[in-house]
Amino acid sequence: MRNAQRTLLPVLVLAALLATVSVAASQRAQRAAPPPSAVAGARYRLDAGTAERENARLLSAEARQATLRFDPTVAEGDRGVVLAAISAARPDARRLIDLVDGLVDVRVGSVGGRAVGVTEVDEPGYRVTLDLGRVASRFGDRGIDRLVLHELGHVVDHALLSDTLLDALDRDVPAGWGCEQGRMGACADREERFAETFAKWALGDIGVNLDIGYKVPPPGLPLEVWGAPLAELAGS
Repeated sequence: MRNAQRTLLPVLVLAALLATVSVAASQRAQRAAPPPSAVAGARYRLDAGTAERENARLLSAEARQATLRFDPTVAEGDRGVVLAAISAARPDARRLIDLVDGLVDVRVGSVGGRAVGVTEVDEPGYRVTLDLGRVASRFGDRGIDRLVLHELGHVVDHALLSDTLLDALDRDVPAGWGCEQGRMGACADREERFAETFAKWALGDIGVNLDIGYKVPPPGLPLEVWGAPLAELAGS
C-alpha cells in the first residue's frame, strides 16, 4: 500500500487487471527518499513560475505538442483502436491526455500473468503495454476503452497530480468491498483507485457489467462533479 508521499523507484509497474481472474503481481516501490523526478507527488508542473518555485520540472512546450509514440511492432489497426479509445473520452479528459501523451510509448501484447495492461514509469516518460487482443475477446470495444483510459490515467496521475489533489479525489471514492488477494476492492491502492475512476469519468461509464479492473466502486458524487478538479487542471 502507498502512503501519502508517492515516491517511486526508477521503474514502477501499474497493472490493469481482469476483475474475474486472480491478480497479477506488479512491482511496487518501497518508500524511501523522494526521487528527483517527483515533487509533492507530481513529476511536472504546467507553468515556469510554479516549476521554479517548487523546484520541479516544467512540462515543456515541446513535450505538450508531441503525441503518443507507438512501437514499430504495433499494427495500424491496433494504433487506430488506441486512438479511438482516447477520442471517446470527454473533452476535459482528452485535454489532460494531450498534455502528457508525448511522454508515452505504447506497445501491444501480453504483459504476463493475469494482468491486461501495465504502465511503467521511467525517465523521462512512460511505457504503456496493452493486451488489446485479450480484452477485445472478452469485453469488446467497451473493455478496450476502459483499459486504454485506465493506463493513461496512471500517466496523468504520476505526471501532473499532486498528493493533495489525489487525496481530495480519493476521498470521494468509496472504499469498496472485499479484499481479493489483498489487491482489489477495499484493498486497491490509491493509484489504482484513481486510474479506474479516471477511466469512468473520462468515458462517462461507471462500469456496470464490465468485469475489468480492481472492483473500485464509482465515486459518491456524480462523475462530472468528482472530475471538476481535473477539468480545472486541464484548463490551466
